[in-house]
Amino acid sequence: MRRILPGILLLSVVILVPVGCKPPKDPDDGNLVLTLPTSEEPPSYAKERVSKLFVDGKDFSEPRGPKRQLKVVPAEGKDSVTVVYHFWPNTYTERIRTRVVTIPKGKTVEIDLTKEDPDKKDRIEPIYFPTPAAVVDEMCKWAKVGPDDVVWDIGSGDGRMVIQAVKNFNAKKGFGIDINEELVKKSTENAKEAGVGDRVTFRAGDALKVTDYSEATVVLLYIGDHLAERIAPDMKKTLKKGARIVSHRFRLGDWQPDEVKEINVLNNYDKLEDYKLLKWTIQ
Repeated sequence: MRRILPGILLLSVVILVPVGCKPPKDPDDGNLVLTLPTSEEPPSYAKERVSKLFVDGKDFSEPRGPKRQLKVVPAEGKDSVTVVYHFWPNTYTERIRTRVVTIPKGKTVEIDLTKEDPDKKDRIEPIYFPTPAAVVDEMCKWAKVGPDDVVWDIGSGDGRMVIQAVKNFNAKKGFGIDINEELVKKSTENAKEAGVGDRVTFRAGDALKVTDYSEATVVLLYIGDHLAERIAPDMKKTLKKGARIVSHRFRLGDWQPDEVKEINVLNNYDKLEDYKLLKWTIQ
């Protein structure tokens, strides 16, 4: 039996919260709550590869964490802000996720950024690291590059893949696209120095905006899993019968390669190293 001391009134107060609802967050603590995707720890040699968070251009990167509550004010005459989050799903690929968020006055808004918006696709930028020349030659041999071929490279870096395809294997034409304008300029210079400037073209642009691959008979790739997965459907849809794709290391999403092989050749530092190549042939 529960005893109650005389002269003392005990009151129990119960606050009911509807099932499935959460008490509103205090706007004074921040009116924008963001759940953010995981970003890999940067390698010791590239400390700059860390997540970055911007709202209407203002840097909110610190303190980093999976959940952030921010106090933001839309620009005069607007009721929304633009959130841009840079993160590294692995140490060699940067994804940039953008979301326009409406901020009602006096309300707290919660946004989940862990999933890509299908209407606003991420920008994907693998780091630049050149495939060794010996690996490129093996890729061209495996693809059977010859005088009838038009060779493309998506994320062309310094241009070496299409330059070697044209110079060393007499491909009819080469094309490369890269998001880095300085690398595109360098690629063009490299092609001229190699004596193939009249047969090779480089363009600055976003690889994700390339949707028609029908001109290519061979596609050479070294672009990371995330970007490779995104471009795979358009290649599969538009490449003509007989076209070959050879990728250094990375897969094309769930599109299974027809062949995989290991090679042992000189790396960029003139030392022998093992490499994996994958090949698809359009049927």
